[in-house]
Amino acid sequence: MPKPVPLTHGFLATLDYGAYLSRPQSRQSTMFNDLQPDTLVLSTTPFFHLMGLLAFTESLFHHIPFVVLPDKPLSVDLLISAITATKPAAAMMPPSLLEDMSHVPAARTALSTLENVYFAGAPLSPEVGDDLSQLTKIITVIGSSEMGLISSFVPQGPKVWGYFDWNPAYGVDMQHVSDDMYELVIPRRPDSRRMHGIFHTFPDRTEYRSNDLFVRHPEHPHLWKYHGRLDDVIVLSNGEKLNPVTLEKIVEGHPRVQRALLIGQARFDTALLIEPHWDLEGEHIDEKAFIDDIWPTVERGNEAVPKYGRIAKPKIRLADPKKPFQLTPKGTTKRHAVNKDYQDEIDAIYAAAEESAAVELPTSLTINSLCTFVRSLIATLLNRSDLRDDEDLYAAGLDSLQTIQLAKTLNKAVVAAGYPAGHDISQQQIYANPSVSQLAGYLHDLVTGNLRTTTISRADRIAATLEKYTSQLPRRTTPAVPIPAKSTVILTGSTGSLGTYLLHRLLSDPSVAKVYCFNRSDAADRQQRSFADKGLDVALLDPSRVEFLTVSFGAPRFNLSETKYAELLDSVDFIIHNAWKVNFNHPLESFEDPHLKGVVEFISFSVQSKYNAHLSFVSSVSTIGGWTEKLGPVVPETPVESVDAVLVQGYGESKFVGERLCLAASEAEGMGMGVPTTVFRVGQIAGPTSAKGMWNLDEWVPTLVKTSKAVGKVPADLGGYEVDWVPVVSDS
Repeated sequence: MPKPVPLTHGFLATLDYGAYLSRPQSRQSTMFNDLQPDTLVLSTTPFFHLMGLLAFTESLFHHIPFVVLPDKPLSVDLLISAITATKPAAAMMPPSLLEDMSHVPAARTALSTLENVYFAGAPLSPEVGDDLSQLTKIITVIGSSEMGLISSFVPQGPKVWGYFDWNPAYGVDMQHVSDDMYELVIPRRPDSRRMHGIFHTFPDRTEYRSNDLFVRHPEHPHLWKYHGRLDDVIVLSNGEKLNPVTLEKIVEGHPRVQRALLIGQARFDTALLIEPHWDLEGEHIDEKAFIDDIWPTVERGNEAVPKYGRIAKPKIRLADPKKPFQLTPKGTTKRHAVNKDYQDEIDAIYAAAEESAAVELPTSLTINSLCTFVRSLIATLLNRSDLRDDEDLYAAGLDSLQTIQLAKTLNKAVVAAGYPAGHDISQQQIYANPSVSQLAGYLHDLVTGNLRTTTISRADRIAATLEKYTSQLPRRTTPAVPIPAKSTVILTGSTGSLGTYLLHRLLSDPSVAKVYCFNRSDAADRQQRSFADKGLDVALLDPSRVEFLTVSFGAPRFNLSETKYAELLDSVDFIIHNAWKVNFNHPLESFEDPHLKGVVEFISFSVQSKYNAHLSFVSSVSTIGGWTEKLGPVVPETPVESVDAVLVQGYGESKFVGERLCLAASEAEGMGMGVPTTVFRVGQIAGPTSAKGMWNLDEWVPTLVKTSKAVGKVPADLGGYEVDWVPVVSDS
């Protein structure tokens, strides 16, 4: 049963005081106390809901009357009649009603007569909101029976109706939780009980943690979008986490979908349960045709979650009309209750998927047939039909979770075919054979009992890779022009932790004229967020001084147009190459494209450039992580010759090859014909020394802290690990 929430006179007074909080004269409040007295507001929410209570308090405190619907079942037809008959200037509605009305022409006409439509209690489907915002002003409001109303302004600009612009006078604190998500926290202050209803409900608290999660607007960091609750977060069996709310709301924007529920708690991957509009569809639906119809919408929803959380089409099922989803009083889906109600159906979804995922080895176990077999499996995983047999799987997009999935599939297929050695197939074998042809060769040797017991030595393998790329290095044929008074810089990996501070340092330097940021995807929005998160001056990201370019590091000319490439050749005199895949499972070969190829491309760029651009390569201490006293008493700050000094991992080996490529490129530098290079071996980068900003949360130390908090214990020591950390600001 819900717990009763006692509402004191002090709590109600905070609802009155909200209208008197200081704010710029030009800004509209998200509550309807901005309306003129005697302006009608249609209230459609129950009076135990804060929005219903606000209808009462606004009429008492600010003389704004409200329309109460007759005692009839709430329906679109009833709302059309009420709006037509009473002609209100505004209406308060739950999102589910707005979504229903958006599909009915007469309801759309009725909504278009309103000045403002306020919604609260749950997110509104993005497609529905974008659509209805063309008819009327859509305003999102947030609050609860415990904390009252949180003061915010109506956001200004196109397509920002779903965001909150907090009133600074109210004083919310957006605290980082994980990835790009923040929790709304209300800290107590001396005047809190004037405006913060929560400290009347809980008078002894010093802060209120709402459990509500938000994400920043990609371009306007002062705007925040609701992203679900902490207890909405789904934790997959592999430990990956995702928030399902955005995907669900996108799917619910389809006119045939009443509700959507993402499933996956403690499972390896996700599934989707759909409750259609049974009153419109009838109980006898062609499930396959229905799923085909909504699939494009699901694909759009998939873009809103990480790759590991995306829905595969075979894992979509329709709900049972005899088992409607349980709802909260606010009209949102009771996630845990529905999961319990549909436990048998959910188990069946995963059992069917497991059965359909089972594959059989080809009858003829030749290299060619196994290549075809492996190619088909991987093409399905990557949703690609153009996969080459010699293409590196990780450069092609295979991730760690797909690696596990592929290993499990191959393991079962080989064992089912009568080869017990299939039990030995794990993700490590995939990492060690990262192409279709290599993996097919491994399988062939496994099933024929011809697994090689001798392999090429590590030193020879690294030497062969180095020779492969050293032989491609060009030489300069014309003298360079003296460098200009102000530098023009190429920076790679600008959106990462170190990259963000490097960019900030460059843009703060008056001797730097312009920075070109090379990234593998459009980074301008992410850079804005990263600067804001770290307390850095967003105004420095002036388009006249920084330009973001989407590049392919291993492609000729970085896949830039000839015109843009020529512009860079004519202006850039300094390169900081900071972008690199951090994965300690992948072999050296998986770093060739695009990483080692990218180093060669930058060397080629420098050789062709007007100023013989200086290449600064951000390397890693993993290149000397295997150093022992046998190699010398101290590690020299010079190029390392011996591969024995390099940690036994593809990441460190790739950085070692990158260092050696820089050395080879600069060998003729004394004659003015080579490439000036600098190598920075970076160790453990700590957080910043500034008050704002944070340690990179993907690093092992923050992970250790979070784990310690969860289990209530901390390690007694760090073993043999020597604490030798450098703040990220110092590194930059």
